[in-house]
Amino acid sequence: MSNTHDAPRGQFQGQYKVNLVECPTLSAEQRAAAELRFRMALEFAVGGPEYVLPSLQAYMLAQTLNEGLPLQGASQAEEQVIALWENAETDAILAAMRPLGDNLDNARFEILPL
Repeated sequence: MSNTHDAPRGQFQGQYKVNLVECPTLSAEQRAAAELRFRMALEFAVGGPEYVLPSLQAYMLAQTLNEGLPLQGASQAEEQVIALWENAETDAILAAMRPLGDNLDNARFEILPL
């Protein structure tokens, strides 16, 4: 059963915000559209908005645990977590940036928990 104090569906769903940074040549509208494309593609790739932050946290933990070790030292589950996030993030970046052209080399997306 849903809590009546929850944010309306769609607003803050997944409890994170996406920011496109290091892209001073983009208008506010272009930036907002790219952030939306990134968010939608990322959510699709990981299975929904509620899985974005847990997937990112699992990825970061797996990376930290295996820091300095060859990937062969990671468990199969850790390898899958790393691959899932890296593929999802790459797909989201491509979906977001493709319409903007090639002059955004320093641009990057930040995922911030709310």
